[in-house]
Amino acid sequence: MATGEKLTDRFRELRSSLDALPEVTEPPKPMLRILGSARAEQKWNTLLAYFLDPAQPHGFGSDLLKAFLDKANQVTGEPIEYYHRDLDLIKVETEATSPQDNRLDILIRAGDEWFVCIESKVESTEGARQTERYVEDSHIGSTEKDAYPNDGRYYLFLSKEHAPDSSAGEFEDISWRDTVTAFQSELNRSHGRYPERSVSQLEDFLSTIITVTNMEDDDFEQIQKEKVQLLSEYKSDIDELYEAAEALRKRAIEEWPELLRAHIAEDVWTEEWHTRDDYGKYGCIFRDGWYRATDDLAPTLDHNDTRGGRGIRLHFVHLIRKQQSFADGELTYVLRCPGSGDVRDEFNRLYNSRKWQDKLEPLLADRGISNKGNQRDYTKKTYDVDQSQLPESYFETLAVAFEEHLPVAMVIDEILEEAIQNNKQNPL
Repeated sequence: MATGEKLTDRFRELRSSLDALPEVTEPPKPMLRILGSARAEQKWNTLLAYFLDPAQPHGFGSDLLKAFLDKANQVTGEPIEYYHRDLDLIKVETEATSPQDNRLDILIRAGDEWFVCIESKVESTEGARQTERYVEDSHIGSTEKDAYPNDGRYYLFLSKEHAPDSSAGEFEDISWRDTVTAFQSELNRSHGRYPERSVSQLEDFLSTIITVTNMEDDDFEQIQKEKVQLLSEYKSDIDELYEAAEALRKRAIEEWPELLRAHIAEDVWTEEWHTRDDYGKYGCIFRDGWYRATDDLAPTLDHNDTRGGRGIRLHFVHLIRKQQSFADGELTYVLRCPGSGDVRDEFNRLYNSRKWQDKLEPLLADRGISNKGNQRDYTKKTYDVDQSQLPESYFETLAVAFEEHLPVAMVIDEILEEAIQNNKQNPL
């Protein structure tokens, strides 16, 4: 175990390392990432086919298709020969399936002049003889290949840069980087002639490609990785600090009622307030009358008397048993009504009625207390605790929470009393 002085030196080193890292913010997410499809191959194919198709209403016409084909001509050893007049005949399909059940990712056809078959990969690799089967197939989609001249049949294998090439010799390899370069060059030359919305959509798609294929360094991701490396280096020191906080929490659990009352004035913590007798396990605080016995709804201090039947128990809880929140400097204070029963149901109905909400809503809003109103948890507020002063700071904060909720408790008294009277008058 490190000494206090040694730990201080270690964390000074950590602070210096963190300060040396530049401040970065996470860039906006591309749409595919928002939808959880950043690496979904089918989504990429759909988008690419859309932008390549001159018939689609994106406003790019055939410019992106020409840019893509020209880039393919540049980077492959088998130029795709086409005439500009051919582009008027272009049809673009996705998942064109042959009678032999070979499904092409993207198929570009110019009448019966030529076709380009594109097999694309994002994360996966080529399936067993996949491209070879596509070449050997007598059909391209539903059309026989014999309808096309031999020199009008082109095959492209689109994948990440440095990924394995296609297995079929007829397939020429082109990368997603090449595609991005082709499209970005076209946008750079556009001088605003394309629709803004289409440009934004294309740039969003290109951003996804750049991120997923690691074309550019992502400053945000790189900084986070460096921080994770620091976490690994200093993990044992951090664990030692959390272990110290846990030791304090365990000791505090054993005597939290006394520690709380030491921070509350005597005229605030009155005789009508109680803590559970098993306080070592639960952090329950309740008023006279909030625990009612099952058989006759008489007030009780024993939570066991409230179980089953008409019994009800209502209390504030502070979640000191949650190890992580204590160590992280959080205190959560909740008005809770566990169990089940007719009185509990009536209390819930009344609590959420307009009559009582008119009284509760201003009280809760002024204090920043969440008004949950479900059958188990009715109110909730989380307080920040000074970690450097644990455990004393925890109970100072708990005293603040207790006093802040006193006006709420007065209204809860009235609601509970009405629920009990209603049940006695109309027992189920």
